[in-house]
Amino acid sequence: MTGLSGPATAAHFHSAESEKNGAVVVPIAGADKGSLEGLARLTDAQAEDLMAGKWYVNIHTAANKAGEIRGQVTK
Repeated sequence: MTGLSGPATAAHFHSAESEKNGAVVVPIAGADKGSLEGLARLTDAQAEDLMAGKWYVNIHTAANKAGEIRGQVTK
């Protein structure tokens, strides 16, 4: 990851309508080590929200604890 104010401290998938904030549904391992990867088994409800475009990724840094960069997940 490049272009952030500093190293990533955490990253998560959240569930919410576009431009709204939502709860963490799946953490992304390795953000604090500079690598984002992993697998997750979703519930039916999580899969429905994901396919409906209700998930976003939020990457956190020390300077931006609430999240420095966010992107809505699309099909």
